[in-house]
Amino acid sequence: MAEEQTKEEEPKVAPTPIFGQGSTFAGTGFSGFSASAGFASSDSGAGSGAAAANPEEECQAEFKPVVQLEKAEVTTGEESEEVKLEYKAKLYRYDFEKQEWKERGVGPCKILEDKKTKKIRVLMRRDKLHKICANFLIMPGTTLQNHQGNDKTWVWSTPDFAEEEMRTELFCIRFGTTEKANEFKDVFEAAEKTNAKIIEEEGGLEAKEPEEGEGEKEKDTGADDLAKDLESVKVEEKKEEGEGEKKEEE
Repeated sequence: MAEEQTKEEEPKVAPTPIFGQGSTFAGTGFSGFSASAGFASSDSGAGSGAAAANPEEECQAEFKPVVQLEKAEVTTGEESEEVKLEYKAKLYRYDFEKQEWKERGVGPCKILEDKKTKKIRVLMRRDKLHKICANFLIMPGTTLQNHQGNDKTWVWSTPDFAEEEMRTELFCIRFGTTEKANEFKDVFEAAEKTNAKIIEEEGGLEAKEPEEGEGEKEKDTGADDLAKDLESVKVEEKKEEGEGEKKEEE
């Protein structure tokens, strides 16, 4: 009996928590993780990561290209020319087969004067592509006319070299404002006179106009020559027919 009493009198010792002090559930010995320690560790980790990499700082790394490219000099053919006028415009050409206007390109239209020869030409390239859509010398006698009464457009015919071969084109150009169109006409007409003098001095064109009656005489003589040629052809045909009849009779 005495032994049983001593056993009952021994003080009961609480079970030690498995996951640390103060973490026991009621009656189970587990109360979860402490929130303060977990968030503190995460905050310290975030702080160290932010200190290690600052997004506002620029990257100082340098990467060398595998292939080294050299700068190539590009020549446009305009290096020896002076720009007299340059405006952005839209150019059309007339298609005689389909009897309609077709857009040739949109881009800067330049009137250029050669520094040595003083001859003046018109050069126009397409935007972005820089492909030539008009390239011609302003020839003597070239006149500008309005297209259907539009003050922003001009129409003219000229031999053009945009396709690297001479082709006579009928062009129509349209500018953004009337002022630009009028300025283009003034510079164009002044260039036409300048080129006419230069070409005349070189002997390329005959500036003399035919006297009265000369043109009619030339037409009459040309008609007479053509009539004589036709008569000779008819006579030869008749002779051949006569000779053939004689041979048949024999």
